[in-house]
Amino acid sequence: MRNQVFESLAARSVYSTAVISGGTDPERVDGPSVSANFFSVLGVAPLVGRTFLPSDEDGQHRVVILSYSLWQRRFGNDPRVVGTTTTIDGEPTTIVGVMPAILAKTFSDQLWLPFPFHAAWNKVRRFHKLRAIGRLRNGVPLERAQAQMNLIAKQLAAAYPEDGGWGLRLVPYHEVVVGGASRVLVLLFAAVAFVLVIACGNVASLLLARASTRDPEIAVRTALGASQIRIVRQLLTESLVLGVAGGAAGLVLTAFMVRGVRGFASGILPRATEVRLDGQAILFAIGITLATAVSFGLAPAVRAVRQDVAASIRALGQSAHRRRILRGRDALVVGQVSLSLVLLIGAGLLLRSMWLLQRVDIGFDPSRLLTAQVELPVDQYRSRADVERFWTTFLERVHGLPGIQGAAGTSLLPLTGHGDAPYYVEGRRPRTEAEQPVAEVSVVTDDFFSATGIPVLAGRALNATDRSPVESRPTGQLPDSAAADPGASPVGAVVISRQMASRLFPHERAVGKRPVASLRTPFVAEIVGVAGDVHAFGQDVAAPDIMYFAQGQSAASFAGNNMSLVVRTRGDPTSLVPGIREILREIEPNVPLASVAMMGDLVRDSIADSYVRTRLLASFALIALLLAVIGLYSVLAYTVTQRTREIGLRMALGARRVDILRSVIERGMLLVGLGVLLGLIVAFSVTRLFAGMLFQVGTTDPLVFIGVTVCLLFAGLAACWVPARRAMAISPALALKDR
Repeated sequence: MRNQVFESLAARSVYSTAVISGGTDPERVDGPSVSANFFSVLGVAPLVGRTFLPSDEDGQHRVVILSYSLWQRRFGNDPRVVGTTTTIDGEPTTIVGVMPAILAKTFSDQLWLPFPFHAAWNKVRRFHKLRAIGRLRNGVPLERAQAQMNLIAKQLAAAYPEDGGWGLRLVPYHEVVVGGASRVLVLLFAAVAFVLVIACGNVASLLLARASTRDPEIAVRTALGASQIRIVRQLLTESLVLGVAGGAAGLVLTAFMVRGVRGFASGILPRATEVRLDGQAILFAIGITLATAVSFGLAPAVRAVRQDVAASIRALGQSAHRRRILRGRDALVVGQVSLSLVLLIGAGLLLRSMWLLQRVDIGFDPSRLLTAQVELPVDQYRSRADVERFWTTFLERVHGLPGIQGAAGTSLLPLTGHGDAPYYVEGRRPRTEAEQPVAEVSVVTDDFFSATGIPVLAGRALNATDRSPVESRPTGQLPDSAAADPGASPVGAVVISRQMASRLFPHERAVGKRPVASLRTPFVAEIVGVAGDVHAFGQDVAAPDIMYFAQGQSAASFAGNNMSLVVRTRGDPTSLVPGIREILREIEPNVPLASVAMMGDLVRDSIADSYVRTRLLASFALIALLLAVIGLYSVLAYTVTQRTREIGLRMALGARRVDILRSVIERGMLLVGLGVLLGLIVAFSVTRLFAGMLFQVGTTDPLVFIGVTVCLLFAGLAACWVPARRAMAISPALALKDR
């Protein structure tokens, strides 16, 4: 045993589904295969029945464990279901246990099957179907465990050359569950904190202004014997009343918004559907409300009691002592502008990334394209010929529905999965299998390219003439790999992607060349066409190399019995779903039409996380900008009000109105400029957090930085304009008469 750092290790298959039928309509669910000790490693005991035994892995008796939700939905919470038989993938299977609902917090699995280690296809090392999950020994740090895994990976690569280039990377399970959501949550928390600080800055500015008008009152009360503690208590009470009123309004608004947030953020945040306004959240809101009310109400209160009483009384009707207040409010405005600039730059980076992402040519036309998955039971469809007969019959009948423009099947539906295989060009075989390049493999039926809108750029598409001799070997059975001879395999036809053709044959014509793909057996195929590149894993992932094989060829055994239907319609595709489902029910009553979706929806879902975080941050940034503009306006408006007599005197002595306008704007834009400068310095450091969230945009993209700065300067100018116009309209006679 090479492992010295793990207390226990278990395995779980990836990309596994199962069809459960019998009693009610068949249903396709997430159903991975796991090692017998999987649940014990997780530390979860069954709710009813038992977990798997080591003997269950031999495949002699088919057994299954149900999830809590599947047990509820199909079996009515009946504990007597344990020991009964249901149908899984067309085969009778005994239910041996039910797991508790706690697993639904981290797994979407609806049932579990024991992993068939005895099966021939599970002995092919290059398939990499399993992911391990382990529990570290007490006191073993992750770094030490990773070092040992690196050593084991090197030993395996030396013993098995086909494992060259593969490694063992340890990831804390918390990161697997949370994924990139932790980054998004930190980002949103920072955005909320920025908006809170900006809003509190506005409140503090208003309280300072209000306190300045009450200086004479407080001075008189102090002179009459009022204690400093009593005055501070009064001012803090007023601040707390405002804070509590605002916090209560916020809680009421949050209660109405939580449901919308759950639906809005479910695409990027794990367990978003469980978000609710619970006691902990309410206590946090109350705490932050009281803290901000005290923090931003304390400064005006302390300033008020520290003033010189005699000086304050003498200052009645004067403004010299208010310069200190203005300097404090100016500092708040500078801080508000800088924080809003940071948020705006972050939102700008995400918006530009989203704009570029939406303009990526995904390589096919998703409009009016309906998709669904069809998984055929292995016990009924044991050979390639059986699978081909089903799809021929099924597609012929689907073509007969009104409004159908095209229908086809594929093993590689863009945005929903993958299946790769190593290959080499005939005559260029590498020394080891590990050195072979890898391409995605898509087994398709006739009319696939016309149905999906993938262009054929050179040569021709696959058609009915691309057939191989009928095999008698079951689709789930592997031949003896040692006896496989590439030269003896039938020569088939393949269409490759443009990128693959350009890389393999940069200076020659790809059509006519022969790649050898390592499918279930080495398969020689002649390139008959070159198709456009397809972003099969999303717009933000580079288009992979793809090889398209006709379903009628022996290469189709690579696809097994799991294919996807694609249907191009003239009108609303959803109106045809009942007809397609009825056709499938007539041909195969126990096969569900699963994962029915519009391809346009799948395309949008592939960038949903980018869309949600961009929209959220942009919303916070706009709120921050609005608050900063309001803060700047309030400071300048207050300044103009306090300087009314001064401005009137200057105009009486000959100052032009345009000079008054310019002086107010210059003062306001000075504050904006200082805030922008400080914000740019902060943004250059903070935007590093966006690394990995951006598509073809750098974290210091000059276009975004310059554009946001210019927009903020114009917003600041707009905030200065109204107070400046008011100052310019002051009447010298009235201003001098007032005081």
